[in-house]
Amino acid sequence: MKQTPRTDQRAADRFGVALPITMEGEEGATHDLSAGGILFESPSDAVLGEQVTVQLQYRRHGIDHQLDCKGRVVRVERCGDGYNIAVQLNQPLFGETEVARAG
Repeated sequence: MKQTPRTDQRAADRFGVALPITMEGEEGATHDLSAGGILFESPSDAVLGEQVTVQLQYRRHGIDHQLDCKGRVVRVERCGDGYNIAVQLNQPLFGETEVARAG
């Protein structure tokens, strides 16, 4: 069977980063994130199309921070004993100028 190559529909650059994340009380870890979305691994699955709240935890200048985000589950894939879950965010995590400053 011939497979059609997957077209890349990403609207923003992705950054591979492993951060602790919590979705609806379940802890996981990010694979990557962009201004508009997050891909993370979770021990539990999610409902496709569901609106969810996620909390990203990160450390900056020695201080722990938490970033609360809301979004819609756009992909759920079984991965080993857990799931890879993609969430499209309702509001961007950061703008282009913030990425340029960070680089």
